[in-house]
Amino acid sequence: MKNTVLGTRQVLVLLALPVGAQTVYVDYDRAVDFPTAKGFAWARTPETSVRDSSPLMDSRIKSSIEYQLTEIGTVEDTESPDVFVTYHTDENNEMRLDTTSFGCGMGPFWGWDPYWRRGGMVSSTTTEQNYIRGTLVIDLWTADSKQLIWRGSAEAVVPKNPDKQVRLIEKAVKKIMNKWGTMYSFEA
Repeated sequence: MKNTVLGTRQVLVLLALPVGAQTVYVDYDRAVDFPTAKGFAWARTPETSVRDSSPLMDSRIKSSIEYQLTEIGTVEDTESPDVFVTYHTDENNEMRLDTTSFGCGMGPFWGWDPYWRRGGMVSSTTTEQNYIRGTLVIDLWTADSKQLIWRGSAEAVVPKNPDKQVRLIEKAVKKIMNKWGTMYSFEA
C-alpha cells in the first residue's frame, strides 16, 4: 500500500496549479536529422514509469501520451516504429512561509521630539505551507540507433484532489506533445 501511495504521489506530483502555471521545457539533439515519425512504440528504461507502484496512473499517463501522439498524426507501431517513447516522474517536497501582519503603528517622527514616539500594537503571524512540486518527463528515442533525440517536461504543484490531478496530467501531456508536433512533421 505504501508503494502505491508513493507511486501515485510521484505521478500526481506531475503538476498542479492551473494549466497556465505549468512550466513546459523542450530539449533536443540539434545534430540529429529528425525523421518523419509515422509510428511509435513504448520502451522501458530503469526510471520509465510508475507502472509497478501505481498501475492506474501509469495507464492514464500512457493513454494521454498515446492520444496526443495520435492527434498529431502518428500511431502505435510495435513492429517497425520510427521512435520509442518513455516517460518518468519526479517529485520534490517544498515549503513556503507566508507572513501576515495586523495592527497599526505610527511613523518614527510622530510626536514633539525624535525621542518621544507613540504607536499602536502590531502583530505578525508566519504560517508554513508544505506542498509537492512534480515533474513529468517524456522522452523520444530513435528506433534504429536508440539515441535520445527529444525531451519534453512539465512542472507544477500537485493538487490534493485526485480528479484535479488527472486533469492536470492530461493538460501537461497535451502541452508537451504539442511542442513535439509543432517541431516535426508527422504523417500517418
